[in-house]
Amino acid sequence: MVQYLVNFVILAFIYFLFFYKKWYKGPKIIFTINTLMYIYIAMVLGVALMPFPVPFLNGTNNLFLETANLIPFRDLRLNYYGSVREIFLNVIMMMPFGFLYPIIKKSGILKTVAMCFLFSLAIESTQLLSAFWGGLASRSFDVTDLITNTFGGLLGYLFFIILKPTILRILKEQ
Repeated sequence: MVQYLVNFVILAFIYFLFFYKKWYKGPKIIFTINTLMYIYIAMVLGVALMPFPVPFLNGTNNLFLETANLIPFRDLRLNYYGSVREIFLNVIMMMPFGFLYPIIKKSGILKTVAMCFLFSLAIESTQLLSAFWGGLASRSFDVTDLITNTFGGLLGYLFFIILKPTILRILKEQ
């Protein structure tokens, strides 16, 4: 529990050191949206990566590649318990990214989905590295997560498109 607290304190420190002043100077709605995105990313990191692994603290795991799942929807096809739930949660987890990113960066569908894919790939790759570094055994690279996370980002973008006229009106009022 202390490790999680330390990780969140570090993320809060990064926010206040690098982003708060910069974002606070602008319109309050932009400050709020940027801060929401930062909090969202911190929460995703909390779910997917925390506590952050300390490289090589526990030695290395030469069998770390065996923890990776490179077969799409393997768990679902093998009818593993919880596989449907995990897919559903991965889709939901990335929907805010697909919704908030185009507001912040004014990007289209391709860039938004590509950034969602890259964010997910960074998380999955870090999980694979944590297995190599001797980190938490419960973390592993899973191509299904990559697919479902990216799909969740796409759904979030589609939700953004539906609300885009309202969002643009709110942004113009500021």
